[in-house]
Amino acid sequence: MAQRSTSSKLKAIQEVQSATETAMRSAVHYLRTSATPTSKGARDAIHRALRALQCECPEGIIVAGGKQSADPHATGRGRLAPGDPIVVDIFPRSRETGYFADMSRTFCIGAPRPKLKKMYAAVLGAQRLAFSMIRPGACGEDIQTAVDQYFEQKGFHRKNPRKKGGKGWLAEEGFIHGVGHGVGKKNHEPPKISYGKDILREGDIVTVEPGLYYKDVGGVRLEDMVLVTKRGCANLTRFSKKLIL
Repeated sequence: MAQRSTSSKLKAIQEVQSATETAMRSAVHYLRTSATPTSKGARDAIHRALRALQCECPEGIIVAGGKQSADPHATGRGRLAPGDPIVVDIFPRSRETGYFADMSRTFCIGAPRPKLKKMYAAVLGAQRLAFSMIRPGACGEDIQTAVDQYFEQKGFHRKNPRKKGGKGWLAEEGFIHGVGHGVGKKNHEPPKISYGKDILREGDIVTVEPGLYYKDVGGVRLEDMVLVTKRGCANLTRFSKKLIL
């Protein structure tokens, strides 16, 4: 199990998170002002902002548009078209401290299609549900199950499960990954908010990143980092959640 948050660790991660949000603002500015925005152009803007703040991205940066974003791990390539989802996932490391941060947002240039709007609203609701369940002693699997059930109730079903029940990422479409993971000197570390018996404890720093992925539309993911506190959680992410640019 990862070490619980100390004041020095928390401060270090907050500094990387601040750099992450600066980089996300650079990406938004690029997407709003470029006549022909591309995945590479947005990644270049993010890299420049992070380098200026002494951060690096050893695991890359995701800027995936349109149907490419239906794969949560797709790096993204090519033109970013109006009306399509654009998933931007930034997970940099401080060159000075070695700590990571992690944040995702989904954007749309211009008016989104109706299904994309419904997906976005459902993901936002699922994230709020997960926030409400995070506290010391909470089991990651209970939060995962609650989010799974929430999406099902909203009509967003998993498609083509690889096993009976289709738990977690064992499906091709729908909610196909865990709700979250620990962040520290590694970008993915315990405790997991997913299938398994990981228990959250005060001082853990974890992501909360529900998402929906359908091949006919693309993907939607929203990801914040939170600190598990004595009575719940504190969101370390301040960046806005506006779909339309």
